[in-house]
Amino acid sequence: MNKEITSETLKKLLSQKLTLLREKSGETMEETAFDLGLDTSDYFKFLKGKRLPHLLTLLRLGQKYGVSLSWWFSELEGIPSNKMQSKNNSLELRVARIIGNLDDRLQKAALSMLKASVKNLLSVSR
Repeated sequence: MNKEITSETLKKLLSQKLTLLREKSGETMEETAFDLGLDTSDYFKFLKGKRLPHLLTLLRLGQKYGVSLSWWFSELEGIPSNKMQSKNNSLELRVARIIGNLDDRLQKAALSMLKASVKNLLSVSR
């Protein structure tokens, strides 16, 4: 049975995810707020779970950090439900960030190489 989703639940969830992304990036609050065109005080309120960001802000954050809109709400769907899935999401985020910093041509090449590497690893492990 699903637990009721409240604005407080969303604030807490988004606050945790924003904190994770900002800490992994190594940027200050001021740098991140500036990159997003936000007042530092507004960004601080998002980080502390005092206010919900607008959808456009979530989309900008997703572009900046290489995460999808569904990533922000994955815990509401029960994903990840354990530490191993959280660790996998962290790895996926790091890979997405690295590839996201490349231009389109290099992104396609990197993705192609990654797929080939995974295919080889899977064939060796069998």
